[in-house]
Amino acid sequence: MKNLLTKTFFPCMALLLIGIPFFFCACNKDTVEVERAMHILINGHNGAEHPLVVAIDTTVFDHKDGAFIIQPKSNIHFTTAFSYKVPKKRLVTLTDTVTKKVVYSAELPENTIRVNFNYLYFDGKVQQVVPPAADPNVNKLGFYIYDKSIDFPVDISLQQVNATTGDVRKEYIAKNVLPAKWVYVDYLPLKDFDKEVDLRSATVHFTKANTDEWAFEGDEAKSKLPAVGFFFPKLNDKGKVQPYFIAPKVPNQIFSRLFFYLD
Repeated sequence: MKNLLTKTFFPCMALLLIGIPFFFCACNKDTVEVERAMHILINGHNGAEHPLVVAIDTTVFDHKDGAFIIQPKSNIHFTTAFSYKVPKKRLVTLTDTVTKKVVYSAELPENTIRVNFNYLYFDGKVQQVVPPAADPNVNKLGFYIYDKSIDFPVDISLQQVNATTGDVRKEYIAKNVLPAKWVYVDYLPLKDFDKEVDLRSATVHFTKANTDEWAFEGDEAKSKLPAVGFFFPKLNDKGKVQPYFIAPKVPNQIFSRLFFYLD
């Protein structure tokens, strides 16, 4: 009996030891294929004549009611959470829904939880955006005013009205911004505009340079916007680069943020 137990014990141990590597391989495989999520943001402007459809890898965002379709002559604010398991090469594409031509293609980075793509198309071509290098001591805010009816420089200011006294607090962000070109300015959060609660009650004003005249068609509604939507740098923020594409002629979407603004 002792010999029988011994003979039975060793084959069993051998099988167990052989099985251990397979067990750990299976565990490692499950770990590698754990589900991940990436927040994807596409910003910019579609100045073409045709709508665009977004695709990420094999997922096409072409909702039957047009909820995900990027309309022509409109700014782009597309955001989605994309889930995946196995890291591999995946592309983000924008395709013309009429010609079926891919007008933009970029590879998704690996090992990141959020990514921002910019696509600017106007004046018959894709526009290159080359922002300045980040400066750890200040923030860089960029403005491009796309309005062919404007041939004068524009001042951009932050303003806030004291609800008790009616006094107006005004600080310039940028002065003499010429249309049809990128203008970058150094920016540090301004007193009374450096907290989220401050920006909720503040407005951004676009005026003709050195005047109080509204810049865009003399229209206050188009030239005065809530500051909170700009996601300006706040207290202690430094090193950010935030370009804005300003398009007053685009209904209800006057500007597009060319940066990842979600914290």
